[in-house]
Amino acid sequence: MKNILVFLLLAASLSLPAFAQVQLSGEASAYSLKSSRSQNPRVVNKGNATFGWRFDIFVDGKVTDNVYVLVNTRSFEDDPINFDYAAIRITDFAGLGFNVQMGKFDMPFGNLAERRFPTKNFLYGLPLIYEYRTSLPGQVAGRVEVLNNRSKGVGMRLLDFGIYDIGAMLYGDIGRLHYAIAGSNGTVSSTSPRQLNQNQDFNKIVRLAYTPMMGLTVGAAAAMGAYLADGGKPLPRDEGSNHYQQLIGEADFEFSRDRFLLNGEAVYSQWTVPFENEDTKLSVLGYYAEAKYTWFPRFSTAARVSGLIFSKLNIGDASVRWDNNVLEVEAGIGYHIDRNTIIKIIRRETRTPEVTGMRDNLTVLQLAVSF
Repeated sequence: MKNILVFLLLAASLSLPAFAQVQLSGEASAYSLKSSRSQNPRVVNKGNATFGWRFDIFVDGKVTDNVYVLVNTRSFEDDPINFDYAAIRITDFAGLGFNVQMGKFDMPFGNLAERRFPTKNFLYGLPLIYEYRTSLPGQVAGRVEVLNNRSKGVGMRLLDFGIYDIGAMLYGDIGRLHYAIAGSNGTVSSTSPRQLNQNQDFNKIVRLAYTPMMGLTVGAAAAMGAYLADGGKPLPRDEGSNHYQQLIGEADFEFSRDRFLLNGEAVYSQWTVPFENEDTKLSVLGYYAEAKYTWFPRFSTAARVSGLIFSKLNIGDASVRWDNNVLEVEAGIGYHIDRNTIIKIIRRETRTPEVTGMRDNLTVLQLAVSF
């Protein structure tokens, strides 16, 4: 399968003539924030007040009537340049009515979509399922190590930011039903955006979304793949890395009416983990709901509630959660200075209820411009 994907990508690249049309756009944002000085892994810049910035460039190149090249570069104050998106898209592939995309792009899992960008994001951060690092690393680890990592923010995310990865996707629409089938190098929790595949398995993703009426879309997705890289710490048994899979599923919705917009998503993930004496399944349930209301043409308010609930792990006669549950509330106001410029004030409260003192308060002033 790998050889087929490489051949198709090479063939598509060699057949591209000079661009007929190129559209350039982008976003720039700057912020000032203050995070409380706590031990919560959501603390930003160790609790020190700071300024920061982000810059995105989007290039859409139309090669022929149905062949496109898409690029998105992203820069931060501490990360000069990232190619989040670098893909070839062929619409109505061979006249069969579906579309094909290959390269690096956001995998079809969840409904975050353009809300990952500052001008489209109702608030400042992303829901916990996209940002919070669990205590489970993407390599072989023992029970004690996983438990010691709780609330330290050093392991895999449930969904790795925007789930940008290298792969291929087939997608299209049948009436009101949208479908997508994709394969990628990494799993949705441990993408490999800058590397070739790290094991002998591809991650498999299927997504369906249905729009029963105007203003309402419901969707669901499932994915599975090996999350451990070959060549890391030795496995405790004779099983290969492909035996240790992540199985993950989600359901989501988006509802809009007049000035009101509501989004929600629930995700359940299970990893088969090679602990010292036996393989163990660790799971987590993540969720969020966020709403935005536009009171006047330029003024809006928004709020989000998100959380993570971890399963329990047996240690001797005791049963403890393999990571600490987390609850987060974020709210803010936004004012459009003009059509392309928005200024936002956001407050975020993060709590780890099972650990006394594990809390974080974040206040942000952000200015974002699209062009």
